[in-house]
Amino acid sequence: MDNLKILYICEDDSGTCRSRRKALEQLGHSTSVLAYSDYIRFWKDFVYKVYARTLWSPATLRFNWDIVQRADTREFDIAWVDKGIHVRRYTLQRLSARGIFTVHHMTDDFMNRRHSLLYRFYKQAIPDYHVHLSSNSNNLRELISLGAKAAVQTYLGFDPELCMPGGLPATLNPAYSSDVAFIGFWRSHLDEHLLPLIRAGIRVRTWGSHWNKSPHAREYRQVAAFRQVSDKEYATILASASIALCFLARENRNVSTGRSFEIPAVGAFMLAERTDEHLSFYEEGREAEFFSDPTELLHKVKYYLSRPQERLAIARAGHVKAVTAGYSYLERIRSDLAHIRPLLDNFHAQHNRRGRRI
Repeated sequence: MDNLKILYICEDDSGTCRSRRKALEQLGHSTSVLAYSDYIRFWKDFVYKVYARTLWSPATLRFNWDIVQRADTREFDIAWVDKGIHVRRYTLQRLSARGIFTVHHMTDDFMNRRHSLLYRFYKQAIPDYHVHLSSNSNNLRELISLGAKAAVQTYLGFDPELCMPGGLPATLNPAYSSDVAFIGFWRSHLDEHLLPLIRAGIRVRTWGSHWNKSPHAREYRQVAAFRQVSDKEYATILASASIALCFLARENRNVSTGRSFEIPAVGAFMLAERTDEHLSFYEEGREAEFFSDPTELLHKVKYYLSRPQERLAIARAGHVKAVTAGYSYLERIRSDLAHIRPLLDNFHAQHNRRGRRI
């Protein structure tokens, strides 16, 4: 694929968003970044909370203005928007009129009713993107029903810089040691899964936010870190656990998540919620293990804690699968671009015929 000039528009150039941008650059494409977070760093917390419910602010107007101005000063092939809750329809229409192909990438379930206000402007803009990339399989049909020109299934993945710091395998650190570890924020259904493990005397450790909101917060005091995990310690925490758990966000209808690929990429033993999508990525009992309910989770935790060699063999096989089967963000983006390219070529051909390409 020819080298593409990409205007990369995102909420914050961090996390998986940054991983996707880096993958584009590793594939030889140039990116110019506009991140909404740069426009609100000076805001007080209480002002931001008010704004977050309305999506109206001078910062949003300036953000959209700057997108168009950047497009006017440089020639881009693609405007790649990652979670475009602040990008307005008129902005996308002006980009298209300038001969810029617009791509939207979404990892969240924008149909989640709890976040209906957050995604309302994105829903209005769905018909104005040339293609949507969604890692939520439920959203593909919904995108088309809301007027999307094209919707392509993509997946989350792993960033080698996060999972293999410095290109080296993560190693155990006694300060993070545990029988069972979970990295993620608290959700109500986790109590029914984790509390039986804790009560059975298994050394559980959890990392992330909102664990103090559980009605059983007292039981988590000895096991929960009650804080976010830094990129620097992420892989070490997973590597220091005998078993790394992978739960899914049910309210987002997730059937896989970033941890589905990050845990095996680190080389840790993954015990994940059983879904058809998970089973399509890993062979059960050989490359990863799965559970369908709290009873099965407790049984498998006890089983594999007592069989370290069997656990290690599965972790090694899962690692090989993750790093060779195209689960990195580099390979995810390579695949995404292969799906996009015919649509991009057709758009540019039509735009050139109309004499409006600049």
